[in-house]
Amino acid sequence: MIHDAQLLLGLSRHLSAYSISPVHAALDSLQFAGQVYELAWRLRQSQLSSAERIRAIAIEAKIGPRQLEREVLPTLEQLGWVQCQRDTNGQLLNVAALIPPANELIASASRLLDIVLADQTQRAALTILRATTRQPLERTACLAEAAAHGEQEAEAALRHLTAINLVRQVRGDDGRTAVFNPNIWVGNEKVAAAALKTEDARVRTEVGALLEEVGASPGLPEAHVTSTEQRWVDFAVGVGLIERTVVQTANGAEQRFLFAPHMGRDPFGVAHGDPSGHVRQLVGSMIYASTFASWKLRSPGAFLYVLIRDGQAGGHERIAEDYPMLETAGTIRVVGTGRNAAMQLLQADVAEAALEIIDSRGSHVGGSIDGVESLGDLRSYTHLERERAELASRVTLDDADARRIIDALRDTTAKRDF
Repeated sequence: MIHDAQLLLGLSRHLSAYSISPVHAALDSLQFAGQVYELAWRLRQSQLSSAERIRAIAIEAKIGPRQLEREVLPTLEQLGWVQCQRDTNGQLLNVAALIPPANELIASASRLLDIVLADQTQRAALTILRATTRQPLERTACLAEAAAHGEQEAEAALRHLTAINLVRQVRGDDGRTAVFNPNIWVGNEKVAAAALKTEDARVRTEVGALLEEVGASPGLPEAHVTSTEQRWVDFAVGVGLIERTVVQTANGAEQRFLFAPHMGRDPFGVAHGDPSGHVRQLVGSMIYASTFASWKLRSPGAFLYVLIRDGQAGGHERIAEDYPMLETAGTIRVVGTGRNAAMQLLQADVAEAALEIIDSRGSHVGGSIDGVESLGDLRSYTHLERERAELASRVTLDDADARRIIDALRDTTAKRDF
């Protein structure tokens, strides 16, 4: 789930890139709330800062001196996040930062919205932005998501977000309109078709829950999905809202892993994706190993970190036996034999992207579904486009049926087996 704090921070930065317009006026409280978060985030490692340092930090964050002293700092004081010391003339001398832990920052978004007097249109904009980032929606369904803020307010919010390219509206062949965040969902016709098919199948809630679950845990083993039924996993893969990677073991058994197709993209700007599927391949392989393999690593994050840092990592005979798919993809080369077998990295960008995803899942020991702790019996890999093509020929529907602010901390390396 994307929290209000993340949306406020991103929306504020996004609006700062546009010329002043009526949309800025309509969403001004959201932009201001984002600026408050911006300065709080930049001060989180500080203790006592001089007035000159605070002004320099604010200017870097595109907050002018007048707005800093008249609006942003008083709001931070009201939240209890800073204490300002002034001289007898009221001139700022220094600022003591009392920034709470990150989880408290995130949880304070509702209070901050009340302080900045966010109106119903602005709150509807946050709701619509979150909903259309999570999944593409039919227009009526999108407006229904924000209906609690008022019908006219929801319409206005959708119009404002469309004007600043955070929502795109695409008309389908049947005349209905799909809406989605174009920074996340790429390919107008394909995305629109997926949104309308989901609405027709009456499974918007089920697919949305699956997207939340997979977004929170990239590379989720399909066998561990808890948010919906298998048939709706197949449906989501078939229409392109979820991507599936298949890994085979040495004895031919298969395990499937799920990814959001927008992996690596940001709600407020397109980042590098994974068009070749190599990042998913590497992540899926490691998650398979953490969940199903017999030979386990204690820290795959450390393994990948050393592989990136040194260009080579390993020391186990299974590396020589079970990674032909990574060699075929050109991601690694296996060097050495027997217990001296190791991976030699050929595509550093793929490994770095895979490590970011593994870090984002958190670090857990013991092969839980949220951790990646091992490598193992991998034999082959099925590319997601092949899997989708096979699935498309099998999935049928009847009329009734017709997911930081904060980056995860990187695993620390240790002088031991990974």
